Amino acid sequence: MRVHSSRKLFLFGRYSLALLLPKKWLSELGVKRGELVSMEYDRRRKRIVLRFTTAPEVLRSDSDRPPISSNQDGLEPIPQIQN
Repeated sequence: MRVHSSRKLFLFGRYSLALLLPKKWLSELGVKRGELVSMEYDRRRKRIVLRFTTAPEVLRSDSDRPPISSNQDGLEPIPQIQN
C-alpha cells in the first residue's frame, strides 16, 4: 500500500534545503534518533534513495565512492527569496 504526503523544502543554513520526514513513517520503519542515513542520488532515474541503518559498517566507505569534483558537489549558496 502506498501512502502519499506533500512537504515543502525549507532553507537550512546557506547551502542546503531540508525536508522533514513524517515521524509515523520512520517509526514504522523502526528508525530511531541518531541512526545513520545512507543517501544515494540516481541521476538517470532522477531520484534520491535513503537507507536507514544503525551499523556503520553497512555503509560504503569513502574509498568505494567515486570522487566528486568541486563543481559537481551541489554546494552553491541558495539565493535569498524576495518578498
